[in-house]
This record gives sequence, C-alpha cells and structure tokens, in this order.
Amino acid sequence: MVFTEYIKQRLKHKYFLTRYRNVVKIRYIGLAFTPLLSYFNGPFSLTRGGSLNGNCKWTGTGWTVEVLHSRAGVSTTILISVGSGERLLLDCGDGTLRDLLNREVDPKRIAGVLISHGHFDHVGGLHPVLGFIRMVGRNSDFFVVAPEGSFEDRLIIKAFTEAYGGTIPFNINRREVREGAELELAGIKIIPFGVVHHGSTEMEGIGPRLPSLGYKLFYNDERVIYTGDCGLDSGLEKHIQGVNLAIIEATLDEPGGELEAKVHLSIESARRIAEPAETAFIIHRPGGAAPKKVTR
Repeated sequence: MVFTEYIKQRLKHKYFLTRYRNVVKIRYIGLAFTPLLSYFNGPFSLTRGGSLNGNCKWTGTGWTVEVLHSRAGVSTTILISVGSGERLLLDCGDGTLRDLLNREVDPKRIAGVLISHGHFDHVGGLHPVLGFIRMVGRNSDFFVVAPEGSFEDRLIIKAFTEAYGGTIPFNINRREVREGAELELAGIKIIPFGVVHHGSTEMEGIGPRLPSLGYKLFYNDERVIYTGDCGLDSGLEKHIQGVNLAIIEATLDEPGGELEAKVHLSIESARRIAEPAETAFIIHRPGGAAPKKVTR
C-alpha cells in the first residue's frame, strides 16, 4: 500500500503533505505547529510478557530468525539460520545483499529465498544477491520459491540469466508453489498457505488480488509463521495457534474498511492475531508508531 493511501485513510482534515528524505511533514491548515512523523518506522517485537522492543531476532533450538529490514513500501527481508550454517531468506527486498554482508553472513551459504508475493519491496534485492554469488563462484543450486502465478521474480531471474549466460556457475532452481505444498530447504520443513493481498497505488486505488503466500516453518519441533503482506480476509488466526514465533505485517495504524480486509493489516489487528503466539514480530510498519509496552 502506498503511504499516501495510508494518510488519506487515517486523517480526517485537510493536510498539506511534503516529503523530504524519508520524513513526512504534516501541516494542519490554520494551526501554528507542524508535527513530524518518520515516513517509515522499523519493526518491533512483541513477547508474551507484554514488552515491545526493537530487537527482532528470535533464537530457537538450533536455529534463529532475524528481521534484517522491514519498512512498508521500501524493503522486507528476514534471515533464518540453522546450526549447520545454512541460511534461508523470507523475501528479498532492496538492500538484502548489503544487510547480509554487514552481518558477515556468507551469501554462498544461503539455500534460497521464499517469496511471499512479487511486489518490489519483497523481491527488489534478488538480482544483487544472484550477482554476488555468481561473482564469488557459488556452485550449488540456489532455490527461489514463489506463489503459483507470480511473475516478478521470474522476470528478474530471466534478466539475470540473459545478461550473464554461460558464466553463471550455479543453477537457479525456481519453483512455483500453492497452498499446502510441502518442501524442505536448509533442513527446514516448509508449508505455504494462501493469504489475501491486493495491490494498491495512489493513482488506481485497490487493484486485483495478487498471487500471495504465507509460510509455516518447522524445525526441531518448533514452529515459525510468516504472513507476508495480507488483509484480514486471509483468516490468519487458524495458522497462529501454538506457534513459537509469528512474523506479522501491520501497515495500517487504523483498523477497518476495505484496505484492511484486502490489502494490509492494522497494528490493532496484528496484535490481536498474534496473541496465541509465544513471540511475535510486528513488521512492515509505516508512520510514527513507536515501540511501547503492552499487556495481555
């Protein structure tokens, strides 16, 4: 969802908006003050104890899950690491390669990426990752898992292979999957599930439903769920029960309406849906919402 749509949904009066270096200036006409909101705010974690903080890394039994970056309309990337040293990505937004190298993660050890849907903020980092592992001589398959019917990642892969032809020392193993299919990467069992997510732009409003998936991950008798971008019509509650970690998007500050049903969740709904989980990461946030303490 475009940030302007979010502003239109939230504010009831006439405002003048200007953007400058990731900051939105909102001036109510006729008032003397100008509140400033950050254009996008990072993720925060929600634990059963009721505290929120900016540390979005979860450690399980022999594996970790870390939100490398998540800002609505910019980039989302989540890194999963297992004890064997293998890694797996959930989405691959812009800046993924930089974030991996800044954490001294060897991209050659990444088994592949699970893509939730084809929007640019979820696939924009795929080409640089492929280019880097070509440069350093990776020679094992790189897996790209995407929703059945999606095409954006396929076009990125096509452009990459056409550009570099026979000089790519590894195979890009792309697989389109549908809800309920079972696969395994990096020793992690993966089961995708369908979610409702429509595109939305400032010019055209809410568009058609997109091929979109969430993913359930199973390792060492623990469960992690990633919703990807989704609306309330996705019926997430049945997937959250008893999970060790839930990673849930919450792009909207205010609940209700067609936007929340079809496009993105609100922070209120995300918190409610997350309640059965031991730990939850609320990601894909815009606006000035700051971490704060909550009670169950």
